[in-house]
Amino acid sequence: MFNRKRLARERLEMYLVHLLLAYRILIMISGLLVLGYALMILVKAPLAGLAVLLPAVFLLLLSHSYNVVVYTARLGAWIGTLWGRDR
Repeated sequence: MFNRKRLARERLEMYLVHLLLAYRILIMISGLLVLGYALMILVKAPLAGLAVLLPAVFLLLLSHSYNVVVYTARLGAWIGTLWGRDR
């Protein structure tokens, strides 16, 4: 007997991987923009600049690494099906 919840999670994970790979260029451009913004903030307020630098690095990793895409999709699918109802 198969687990319906696990099947829904795997289907959502595949969808998220395809979605992230389809918008890889936009993710890279937004990562570069956020990186530029973080570097400008880093000059005035180092702590705030480091706080903005973390999402920029994540977006750049997301646009360049397939493993990061897969693990992000797994996390998103797990969160997406966490509070789902069983039918």
